[in-house]
Amino acid sequence: MQPLSHMAGTDIIYNKKFVDRSRCLIVCGQSPLRRCGKRGKPMTGVHAAVFKAIHEGKWLTIEYRNRNEQTTRYWIAIRELQLPRGVLVVDGLHLGQLTVQELSIYLARIRSAELVEGSWCPVNEALVADMEENPNKYAALFGSPVNLRVLDYLAACNRLDSVPYKTDYALIQHLDGDSFSGGRLPLNDAQFREIVENFQQRSQCPASQKLCIQQLALNLISVDTQKGLYVLAYRPLALDVKKRELRALEESVLCREFTIQGEKVSLRQFLDPEDYDLLDHLEQNLERIKDRITAGNPQLRGVNDMPYLVAIGRDIHVDLDYEYRGILDLYDNDRADGKSGPTPPVRAFFGEMTTRPRRRKSYPLALLNRRINLDQLLAINSAMRYPLTYVQGPPGTGKTNTIVNTLVTAFFNERTVLFASYNNHPIDGVVEKLQKLTYRGCTIPFPVLRLGNSERTAAALDTIRRLYEQCKKLKVYEKALDRNHAQRAERAKQLTALLERYEKILDLREREATIHRLLEARSHLNFQYELQSAQLPALQKELAELGTVTNEDALKLLDRNEEELYQYLNFTAARYILRLDEPKYDDLLEIVNGAGEPREKAAAFNKYLSEPENLKKLLRVFPIIATTCISAHRLGRPEPVFDMVIMDEASQCNTAMSLVPILRGNSLMLVGDPQQLSPVIVLDPKDNETLRRRYRVTPEYDYIANSIYKCFLACDAISDEVLLSWHYRCHPRIIQFNNKKYYNNKLHVASKVESDKPLVYVEIPNDTTDEKNTAPAEVDMIRRYLDKYPERSVGIITPFARQRECIEDLLKVRGYANASCGTVHAFQGDEKDVVIFSLAVTDRTRPETYKWLKDNKELINVATSRAREQLVVLSNQAQLDRLHAGQAGSDDLYELVQYVKSHGTSRVTAKPAASRALGIKPYSTKTEDAFLENLNHALDNAFLDGRRCTVRREVAISQVFVDNPSCVDLFYTGRFDFVVYERQGGRLMPILAIELDGKEHRGDLAVQARDRKKEAICREHGFELIRVENSYARRYHYIKEILIRYFGGR
Repeated sequence: MQPLSHMAGTDIIYNKKFVDRSRCLIVCGQSPLRRCGKRGKPMTGVHAAVFKAIHEGKWLTIEYRNRNEQTTRYWIAIRELQLPRGVLVVDGLHLGQLTVQELSIYLARIRSAELVEGSWCPVNEALVADMEENPNKYAALFGSPVNLRVLDYLAACNRLDSVPYKTDYALIQHLDGDSFSGGRLPLNDAQFREIVENFQQRSQCPASQKLCIQQLALNLISVDTQKGLYVLAYRPLALDVKKRELRALEESVLCREFTIQGEKVSLRQFLDPEDYDLLDHLEQNLERIKDRITAGNPQLRGVNDMPYLVAIGRDIHVDLDYEYRGILDLYDNDRADGKSGPTPPVRAFFGEMTTRPRRRKSYPLALLNRRINLDQLLAINSAMRYPLTYVQGPPGTGKTNTIVNTLVTAFFNERTVLFASYNNHPIDGVVEKLQKLTYRGCTIPFPVLRLGNSERTAAALDTIRRLYEQCKKLKVYEKALDRNHAQRAERAKQLTALLERYEKILDLREREATIHRLLEARSHLNFQYELQSAQLPALQKELAELGTVTNEDALKLLDRNEEELYQYLNFTAARYILRLDEPKYDDLLEIVNGAGEPREKAAAFNKYLSEPENLKKLLRVFPIIATTCISAHRLGRPEPVFDMVIMDEASQCNTAMSLVPILRGNSLMLVGDPQQLSPVIVLDPKDNETLRRRYRVTPEYDYIANSIYKCFLACDAISDEVLLSWHYRCHPRIIQFNNKKYYNNKLHVASKVESDKPLVYVEIPNDTTDEKNTAPAEVDMIRRYLDKYPERSVGIITPFARQRECIEDLLKVRGYANASCGTVHAFQGDEKDVVIFSLAVTDRTRPETYKWLKDNKELINVATSRAREQLVVLSNQAQLDRLHAGQAGSDDLYELVQYVKSHGTSRVTAKPAASRALGIKPYSTKTEDAFLENLNHALDNAFLDGRRCTVRREVAISQVFVDNPSCVDLFYTGRFDFVVYERQGGRLMPILAIELDGKEHRGDLAVQARDRKKEAICREHGFELIRVENSYARRYHYIKEILIRYFGGR
């Protein structure tokens, strides 16, 4: 084995251009793991790349500095990692001679490292298992391996969640696909050299442009459409550098969407819903899939399952490896804002919030109007005072109003905000309301800047110029503004105090429920007596003194002088905009007033914003930035610069991309509804499962199953979730179905809508069709309805694309201007006077299709809750009965039809999600019973022989195992959350310790074995260890406070 430090490297030319920042990857090229910023430790990116290469089985391209301080470039495949010296045993490819030899290199001497995407080497499974079983052993190199695995998993999911396309690939011309044998293609010297050189090519593009990745592959099945080739599935090819061959990887890739001539095409166009299950076992069903596509699509030119070579391209809009580096830096470095360590949102994401967040100072609320309720006030106040706030907003409960008032309150309190969402629609709705605020007939120059793609960025530059010109005409009286602010803040104190009292009442009620649960668990008599005679009466007395807080109480305290607020907003906004007069903004104004093309000016502005100091300057003028999650990467470096991030429709935001704006803020407000639409994901479930196994991530981070809202709620059991419970949109009888079915009957229906017939079922007697998933008779009924009621705004929703096309043709031919048709995604956030729900369930509907339809919560909840005055359901009862009879389990669609037919009197079976806001426990009864049983057993031992006990919080594990320090490495967090000690003279002897489980504790046999070993060691040292699941952390928090009060009084 030859140490790389002894190699001269004189025959290798160091190409400085290779490490320049670029945005395009050619031929499965390198993942751009860039160097850290100037404040970061220079090796953070190297360690992240090494970690990823070990888990994915890929080569790295590295720059290595030897003992002679010479820098050479190599490709390496990691075989072993030797601790504690940090020595890597690798296979090294000399890029000049293209020879491979075994080397030993020091990790600390690697100056840069990037993955060679499309390469292959064996995974050292023993090393991966050791890293998982003994994370503390590798903490000095990789920080938290658990967190790294999560981030690498999400980045990998994001890459495959892009829509692929067929691309031209010069290398294919030099490869003979017929020479593949056993899934491998040997390469001659010329071919190998050409591939290695092509793997290194990286064209220099502006940083704002997307990454372009090309993948060599073997076709599994493809269809030749009139517009071009759709590759339905392929097997990726990877370069085995050591053996000089291309090898087909075991995992095939299914393309549920494909881009042909710039247009997205869905696989669902070629298969019926009842055939979707065939895709779950792709390779076993290839022949059946081919037959079904051929039979159902006579317009296709052919279906090909020959294993020919094909090149697949993917456009990756954001380099998540680089973005996530910002998260890793938070753990390693002091921050620019003077704070250290990760922000509360990052800690919450990784399940590290073990105690209730501390309240910040009180902030006066600035409300645009009196159309508000106690829930919305609580959400706004929580967002201002706590680092994490989750707001569940069911349909018609005022999510937009809550967000707008939160943004105005943040502006009033001089806080910077990044407002983001998954697409433009929810952002535009909020920004439009802010930009239309008026004072005495004039538009208020509210300093919100709407950014995004080139067109929106160009429009933002126009906004800056227009607002600047507008504000130059205003005279701003600084002292009067300050006085106005002070007076309004003083008047808002009463409302703030009321909300704090309301928070206290909610907290005490939760503590009271915890005491009752402890009493039910039949704990030790001494402890029960303490709870019943002391703690419970004292708590109930405090609750009685606090009384109750109602909507009316809050409304009485709202500031009635709205014009004064609008005056303040008008002139304070002007004061912000007029900061552009300062010389430091000359470079910005040069871009704003430049004479170039809009796209060129947008590119210049994006380059300006990429510099952190420029972003901070801009926030002095525009403290509120609104943009999509995907465009947030253009805002400076990936580091916390905003006081607050607000994310709307968070239940539709995917986890991977949502972290881009989240990591840029010090606090977070997520607003969404997990009972409505989920993120649109094109990643194939089989690929997702492969990635989950590779990175060993727990269900909370499942890319397909979770939105960012669900993920945070699963990982953060401590912070509050506020339910917006007052519904204002639908007629009461319409929304009561959703209320009972999905919201645990928690909604207060306050809508004033009047309608003689809010629920209408129309029986379609001859609901037959010649084409699957269409219902011509329902289309005709829609025509008759629209002819009869031309004055009503009508939304038509159907679950099937073919039925939608038929209805859209009707609307176009007949010229109906009052109606629109689409899927539920098209109507999310919208509302209509009337919603017509065309089920298109006919004699051609098969049980497999109905199975997909019957419990589609997203479809049913969103479709029904768009209607203000009337919900009309079109179907055929006989067909519904036929399909319902053949199904097992629940059937929400059938229940909806019966509910509409009975005019809202039929029984509705509840199906709420596990949500704290809906009063549903996020943990199982089994989890709580097991914890309380262990706790009672430990307390019985603590009370033996009248022991005198005391407690300590957050005790370093090294303090407990003083005589046996080798035990410390077993404990992932490095501390016990809570320890009960027995006083023995002047010594404290532990008799009970409680450890909070991290995310790695679920479902992994290796970690479970480590936990059993920890328990055994604790018993050997004379005390019990109780572990607390993350989902139980909030209830445990109250139990811990109860125990502290108990032992503190003994």
